[in-house]
Amino acid sequence: MAIVAKLREHFRKKPNRPQRPDADGVTYRPLRPLDERIEGWRVVIEDGRQRAMYDRVAASIDRSAYAALQEKYRSEIEAADELAVTKYLDLAPWFMIHSRLARILNIDTRPKCSILDIGAGGGQFLTIAKTYGHDVLAFDRPDPAVYGDLLALSGIPRIEGGVMLGEPLPDSIGRFDLIMINGQVFDVFPKSGGKRWTVAEWASFLEYLTATHMEYPATLFVGLNKSAGPTGVEDFLWPLVDLAEQHGATVERKRATMHYDLAEPLEFEEVSKQPWLTLGKA
Repeated sequence: MAIVAKLREHFRKKPNRPQRPDADGVTYRPLRPLDERIEGWRVVIEDGRQRAMYDRVAASIDRSAYAALQEKYRSEIEAADELAVTKYLDLAPWFMIHSRLARILNIDTRPKCSILDIGAGGGQFLTIAKTYGHDVLAFDRPDPAVYGDLLALSGIPRIEGGVMLGEPLPDSIGRFDLIMINGQVFDVFPKSGGKRWTVAEWASFLEYLTATHMEYPATLFVGLNKSAGPTGVEDFLWPLVDLAEQHGATVERKRATMHYDLAEPLEFEEVSKQPWLTLGKA
């Protein structure tokens, strides 16, 4: 066992391997100086394009305004440092994650486009897109307040609301060239003990979304949340990933992401389902 431990330590310290600033993954540190965290997470990024996007969004943040947010939430953070909502104040690891998604979606090279992020949270992905001149909009609930403060920090507009089974999105949202859904939690029924949407319900939603809120040609990106809520089911909805692949989406199975480049709205004819606006109706 001692030999195994020494080998692990040797490879962990291999000089050519970037070292994470948080050895055990991500330990959120929202009260640490922003530039310290930015520099720490920057070394993890090996891809040059992604690093350039990371640097660009990091430079866009007003340091004084950010420090004011740290003070605003200091007592809440100190009471529960790993609290799910205050962790988003630690921008660096989120910029690292979302700069990878931005690279996949060619945010740095695609012509100016309109982008909607459904369940945008603090808007880290949209902040990157905004620095490249894209028109961006967040759609998410008004709480917790830290999301709104982070969106305001980056000047990201938001329409308040949430995705509810069988309900239309607000007309004011309009149509977009690119729609992002990443790490969503809306597919857990709020009043049914955490029941997850079925593939049929997801298919109905994506048909509705692509028919009603996209301009073509268009891009749709869906990155599933592994947790299904309080049901104890902790896995991705793999049949939805399989369905996406069958319909031409580029799929990354390690992260359960689905990247559609679309010329027209999606139609999942092989899935037995109800139209979106009839779901949940008596």
